[in-house]
Amino acid sequence: MTAQPDDHEWNIDAPAKLARTQAAIDDFLYRITKLNYLRAQLLSAREGTLKSDWRTTLAKSATESIGLQPDQQAARERAARDISALPPADWEPDRHVGWRLALNAWYEATNQCLDDIENAEKQLRAESWMSADTVTTRIAMDRDLTTASYRAGLAAGGLDVDWYDWLIDRVRKWPDKQRRDNQLDLMTLEPAYRDSMQQLPAYWA
Repeated sequence: MTAQPDDHEWNIDAPAKLARTQAAIDDFLYRITKLNYLRAQLLSAREGTLKSDWRTTLAKSATESIGLQPDQQAARERAARDISALPPADWEPDRHVGWRLALNAWYEATNQCLDDIENAEKQLRAESWMSADTVTTRIAMDRDLTTASYRAGLAAGGLDVDWYDWLIDRVRKWPDKQRRDNQLDLMTLEPAYRDSMQQLPAYWA
């Protein structure tokens, strides 16, 4: 029979456990901030609104105080600096690689970003003994939207690709009722939805 630690042993180990948990939280804060910054740029790139000087703008805006704790502000600034230092990518404006390569680069980068977000959130939940089921569900829905956007881009480029009916079918299977209903309303009630999705940024030409 395995011996169970007594209260004295738990008390001795408690500071170390708390330190590990805090370290995990600090690491998560930096990683998730960095990934959220990247995802925001990717979304803007696909919508056609990303500016060519986004790196400078991001790094500068991150230094502005928004009332965070010092450690949170430091993580915010570090994350912005690291994202701003990434090598130029084909999904960025005016890379002159053609729409297909730009769209493919965007799709690959977005999926990798979602992978990293999922892994970061699952790791934190593991450290905190929390279930990661909601993370998996949310990221799966985000992947559906990403794939639909990619397929819509292919259609905008002239390929015979269905994306609307494909996405409708996927959304109807989403387990999150509120998000499912909101997305279906957007797709069926918003007149400009199809056109807003089925387009390619001019700077990807």
